[in-house]
Amino acid sequence: MIILTDQEMNQANELADIRNTGMTQYRKEPGLNRHQHFVGALGEIAFAKVFGLTVEMIQKPEGDDGVDFILDGKSIDVKTSEAPFPKLISLKSKIRADIYVLAHTKKNRVAFLGWIRKQNFIDKHKTLIGVQGSPWYVTNECLNPITTL
Repeated sequence: MIILTDQEMNQANELADIRNTGMTQYRKEPGLNRHQHFVGALGEIAFAKVFGLTVEMIQKPEGDDGVDFILDGKSIDVKTSEAPFPKLISLKSKIRADIYVLAHTKKNRVAFLGWIRKQNFIDKHKTLIGVQGSPWYVTNECLNPITTL
């Protein structure tokens, strides 16, 4: 469990503002785009803290192309959820990174639930029925412990 400092929480808020202003908005409900950016930033900041990386504090009008970090030559996409029973979820068209990491956040706490290689995600995925875009997902049982990344 990673506990983010006040400074890191402020960084997440700032990053959510930057991303919310520059990215094509896809959530129609007021405020949900920014909140989704904030939740994602929490996971990225915690990941960067653990692995000694830097979060890019820049506007990416077209998004991050599905890659948050490069670690040991591998592209990493950190997916962060607040859901009580989180799943690692991605649209089929956005599966580009070599490795996917699932983080769960509640307030200033972030837990890494595990990671999976791109091909294993493709091989083991299920489809969320009735959700726009029919995203793919894997459950925690499919993930490797974060300590093995």
